[in-house]
Amino acid sequence: MKLKIQIKNIYYKLFGKLIFYREMKRRRAINEKKQEYKLVGEFRKLEKALKQIKYPKNDFNKIMSMMLSDISLFGHLVNNYNYHRKLLKDKTLNDEFYRRLDPRARSYPAHPAEKYINNAIKVDAQSLFIFGTILVNRSLLLLKMYFPDRHNSRSRNMYSGIGYFYPILHDKKVSLSPLLEKFKKKHAFKVKWLYSVLRFYRNEFIEHLDRGYQQGMTFGVYTDNFSLSSYKWNYNDNDNKKIEKLKSKLEKNNIHIGGRDDGGRNLNNRYYLQRVFDNITQVPDDLLEETLRLAEEVGGESPQPTRVIEEIESYITDLFQFMIDELDSSKLAKYKIKS
Repeated sequence: MKLKIQIKNIYYKLFGKLIFYREMKRRRAINEKKQEYKLVGEFRKLEKALKQIKYPKNDFNKIMSMMLSDISLFGHLVNNYNYHRKLLKDKTLNDEFYRRLDPRARSYPAHPAEKYINNAIKVDAQSLFIFGTILVNRSLLLLKMYFPDRHNSRSRNMYSGIGYFYPILHDKKVSLSPLLEKFKKKHAFKVKWLYSVLRFYRNEFIEHLDRGYQQGMTFGVYTDNFSLSSYKWNYNDNDNKKIEKLKSKLEKNNIHIGGRDDGGRNLNNRYYLQRVFDNITQVPDDLLEETLRLAEEVGGESPQPTRVIEEIESYITDLFQFMIDELDSSKLAKYKIKS
């Protein structure tokens, strides 16, 4: 044994540095092959456009640094979700093999990683909602330094979170700056969707399961039908009346949600409310809060995580491009170094 240790020590003394640098080179090559998360690329474009901005006390750079950190973390979650979904698909194909091998069998061997994969996907889905909200709210701190507007929503600053930002955009009593009006015209539907969906998946709903959301999940591999879901257990006629009342109000506003009168489960009021939530951007702003409160009370299914990813990525990409295009009209223009 001692002889082996001595030989090993001599080996590492002679070839240790060579082994170290070869391993370092190998790892660097692996890292370079990894594709950079696309929102990091969009961030770099914004960073380049803002290179000449000298904001007092370095405050803007601090927020940019936090923004990049949140983007990288969200990208990590996106990769995790996609990886675990692939594992689930591979597992399902494996199960199909056993079924075809012996269709009459009463049971089949369980996949050794089944429990891990299901739990991992649920955690991934919940994390996408939570850290997606963090990322969207962080972007509002950039806008606070970009727009001149300063308003309060429910005694909170409009940039405190998406739940305070969207109501200000559509408050008829509030006079918006020309630049914010331009932003609203271009991006109102994206902000409305994020405001409506992300509000249901705050951290409190995961830590406190009595709140009614995120207590279960449903998913299927081939249709990519996967969601966090929870339904009110004592649904009654009073809930039916509330949904019928909302349906009447929506139809008076000429909002007709598809699939309502096709028979089967489409005649179910709970399914109708789910369809309304799935098409929430069609709901007029004066009925939005009532609709969301009812959806929270009755319960339902979240959008697909893939949809959440797409909406957040689209919002961040468009936001950065807007900031680049309108830089000279923004509050930041006065901090630009003259060349």
